[in-house]
Amino acid sequence: MEYKGKQLHVSLSEEGKVLAKKYSIDELKIKKPKKWDKKWRILIFDIEEKYRSRREALRGKLKELGLYQLQKSVWVCPYHFQEEVDVLKNFLGFTGGEMTTIIATEIEKEKELMTFFNLK
Repeated sequence: MEYKGKQLHVSLSEEGKVLAKKYSIDELKIKKPKKWDKKWRILIFDIEEKYRSRREALRGKLKELGLYQLQKSVWVCPYHFQEEVDVLKNFLGFTGGEMTTIIATEIEKEKELMTFFNLK
């Protein structure tokens, strides 16, 4: 805390910033629209072995968010999720080059995915 003239300015400590980020990560949710736009969002990532713990944390959070694991590093969701992925990238310290998002209108295993996400 510090005063600048008559105003008190408060800022988070480094520890506080970490806690604030963790809290926002714990609160992440992907919003489900009333009507599905019939598009699949596919997240693909390639994260080096030296970042294994971050990669595993990412996988855990993607599962928690309700994405479908198509392959080890390929996850699918029928809903917009770019903002949530950007928050995860930032929190886990990725620059963005490790992850790519694709939006598709057709995908193999569509029936399986529709069942998983309870879509009609």
